[in-house]
Amino acid sequence: MAKKVVSMDVRMRIAVSSGEINVAAFCRDYGISRQTFYEWKRRYDEFGEAGLVERSRAPRSNSRRTSASMEDRVVRLRKELVDAGLDAGASTIQWHLGRQGGGDRVPSEATIWRILVRRGFVVPDPRKAPKVALRRFEASAPNELWQTDCTDWMIATGPVKILSFLDDRSRVALRVKALENATTEATWLTFSEATAAWGVPLGQLSDNGLNFSGRLRGFEVYFETQLRAIGVSPKTSRPFHPQTCGKVERFQQTLKKWLRRQPLANSIDELQAQLDTFSAYYNHERPHRGIGRVTPIERWTATPPAINPGVAIPASGPNRQHQSITTVQANGTIVLTRYTIGIGTKWAGHTATVHHDQTHAAVYIDSQLVRALTLDPTKRYQPSKPTQPT
Repeated sequence: MAKKVVSMDVRMRIAVSSGEINVAAFCRDYGISRQTFYEWKRRYDEFGEAGLVERSRAPRSNSRRTSASMEDRVVRLRKELVDAGLDAGASTIQWHLGRQGGGDRVPSEATIWRILVRRGFVVPDPRKAPKVALRRFEASAPNELWQTDCTDWMIATGPVKILSFLDDRSRVALRVKALENATTEATWLTFSEATAAWGVPLGQLSDNGLNFSGRLRGFEVYFETQLRAIGVSPKTSRPFHPQTCGKVERFQQTLKKWLRRQPLANSIDELQAQLDTFSAYYNHERPHRGIGRVTPIERWTATPPAINPGVAIPASGPNRQHQSITTVQANGTIVLTRYTIGIGTKWAGHTATVHHDQTHAAVYIDSQLVRALTLDPTKRYQPSKPTQPT
C-alpha cells in the first residue's frame, strides 16, 4: 500500500506541538498513525523546517539502472545511424547494441526509447499509430515469388532509373541496378543477373509498367515472354494498387533515404557502387522489422528455397508454347520443324528439351537452361549465342 502523504499544514502542527498534546487524539483527527507523528516530530527536532520537506522515496541505488556509458552508446549510435541515412529507432539501436557486444547488459527497447526522449531525440506523439494491413501475403519459401519495381533518381548528369528485384519471403535485395533507361530488355538482363546469383524463382510480381508487362495493352512484352520461356509465372498488380508490390516499394523508400545522405553520384557507375554498398548492408547487417528483426540473409538461409523445374509456361491465345525433345547433333545444333538452333558442340549427343512458340525458344539439358533466344523468322539457322539473350 502506498504511504499516505501528510500535508505541510499538519507537519507544521506536529512540529510546534508541545509535550502536553494528546497524540492519539491528534492522529485520529488528522488520519495519520502515531509512528508518522513521531517521525515528523523527530525530523523537525533534528533538521528544523528543512526536515519537514518531503524526501524522494526512490532507492539510493539501483543495480538495474542503465549506466551513463550505455546511455552515451545509445546516443552515439543514434547519431551514427541518422547521419548514414539508416533506420535509427529504438528497436534498431537495441539490435545493433546486441551485435556489438561489449559486456554491458543491453537495455530493453522501452528503455532505449526513454533515453532518446530524455536526450531530446524523440518527441512522443500519441496520435501517431502504425498502419496495419488488413490482408497480408508472404511467400512460404525464398524464390517462390520475387517482386520488382523501378524508381527515378538523379545523378550529376541527369535523371536515371533504379531497378530493384526483391525476394518476397526473405526480403533479400537480389539485384539493384542503375539504368539509363528501364527498357524491357534491360529489365530481363537485370533479372538474369539476379538469377545467376540466387537461382530462378517460381513467380515474378510487378506493376503494369511497360518494361514489365503489356497485359493491359493486349500483348506481351519481351520480359514476360522470356519469363515464361524459363518457367517463371509473370504476375502483375491491379492498376492503382501499389500495396500489392508493397515490399519492394518499401525497400525503395529505405534505399532513397540512405542515398540522400550520400554524395551525389557523378555517373551511372558511381551510383551503382552506392547501390551495391547499400544492398550488402541491407542484406547482411540491417535488422528487418517485417521479418522478426533478423537480417534478410538470415531469413533466406532459414528455409530451403523453392526450385523452379524450368518447364516453360504456355502463352495464352494462338501463340502457345510447344515442347520438343531432340538430340544435339555432332555440330552442336538441334533441329526443330522450321529452325536449326546452335547451342555448342560441348552438348553434342545430349538429349535436349526445347520449349518454343512462334517467337521464342528455351533449350534445357539435364534441367539446365543452356540457351534462351528470340527466333529470327527470316533465318532457318539461329547461330549460337551466349546463354542469356541480348
